[in-house]
Amino acid sequence: MPRRSLRGIALIYVGLILAALLAVRGANYAIAHRALGIEVDRRLVLEADDIARAGALDRMIATIDRAQRDHDSADLFFALFDRSGRQVGGALTLRQIPPLGYSDFDERAGVPGVGHGRALTRRVPSGATLSVVSDNDGIDQFDALMSRVQLIGLALTMLIVIGGTAGMMWEISRRLRSMQRTVDAVMGGDFSSRVPQTGTGSEFDRQAAAFNAMLDRIGALMNDIRHAAKDVAHELKSPLARLRNRLAAIERRSSGNPLAPEIADALSETDQVLDLFGSLMRLWEIEGGHRRQRFEPLDLAVLAHEAYESLTPVAEDSGHGLTLTGARAAPLRGERNLLRQLLVNLIENAIRHTPPGTAIELGVLPLPQGARLIVSDHGPGIPADQHAQVIRRFGRLDTSVEAPGLGIGLTLVDAIVRLHGGTLALEDAAPGLRVIIDLPRDL
Repeated sequence: MPRRSLRGIALIYVGLILAALLAVRGANYAIAHRALGIEVDRRLVLEADDIARAGALDRMIATIDRAQRDHDSADLFFALFDRSGRQVGGALTLRQIPPLGYSDFDERAGVPGVGHGRALTRRVPSGATLSVVSDNDGIDQFDALMSRVQLIGLALTMLIVIGGTAGMMWEISRRLRSMQRTVDAVMGGDFSSRVPQTGTGSEFDRQAAAFNAMLDRIGALMNDIRHAAKDVAHELKSPLARLRNRLAAIERRSSGNPLAPEIADALSETDQVLDLFGSLMRLWEIEGGHRRQRFEPLDLAVLAHEAYESLTPVAEDSGHGLTLTGARAAPLRGERNLLRQLLVNLIENAIRHTPPGTAIELGVLPLPQGARLIVSDHGPGIPADQHAQVIRRFGRLDTSVEAPGLGIGLTLVDAIVRLHGGTLALEDAAPGLRVIIDLPRDL
């Protein structure tokens, strides 16, 4: 079954209700109209039978005269014709005798004062022909009135249905938006966000309570994992720092010793492990959402210019060319140090993972609702099916020991972007890689 939006489901529901109402109202009108027609035909038969029972022609004429004087028959007209077709009774004047049986006619039949009627013509004793005509103008007026009543009732019912559906849609949409805001906040790192409850005990409140309980459980598990990871990191960081200091002291005393290169390698690897622990600690702090309290107004273009000036010598030393384009004013709210780290990580990644001579471009563009940061290079690039892998924690395309980096640079960038409520996208620069980050003006 194809997915449908809430609005689409509501439109289908209203359409079905409208179709059902039209069918019911149409059936009511048809039944009532048919019942009136049956009653008219029954009346014509009764009057014709009453006249025919008179028997002789003169008695039938007398019966017709009495019926025409009767108030109850004021909407009935009679015409009696002898064997030769000459009218011998009744006040009804017809241009021609109607066909035998039932027939309908309009003003073209020339019946005085009758615009629409129903006629019953039959043979009666003495070889005469009797026509009884009913004036249906009153029935037509009743039909028109019934049609108006049906349409007014249909319109009022549809207003009630549409109003009720709109109110129900508004309430459901309001609840869904509230839940979506909570989900977005949790995805952005604010694990304290919860779906508001009204305290009415309604189905929506019970759903919100269950959703909040789930978030409480997830938050508790995340805190347990985070605290355990931090404890492990802290416990390991101190002995590693002491080990690093001892290796550094040994390196200083090992000048000329054959083991000096191995000691230097051990010291370098220890520094990498310490850097890894530092990066993980920063990542956990960012994902916790607490840094959002440090948000302040800033200009992303200014930060980009600062990163360009500080990293241009680094790029030149490695044989890369770094350029800054489109750095106009791009105001937004954010954490200044984290955005600086984001810029440094992106530029250093481009320098580290592209060969010398590669051009690297840094650009900032203001958007109506925020700013766009673009870092692109003309290096070997990353296959499109591996873009998600390089953002994942410890995700690296080159898994060899000699590969530079810790595999956590873009993970930190992604965490900083999500903390600011932005989006991160990797694109093919043909050749090379283009990183596009959109950040909102206000979170």
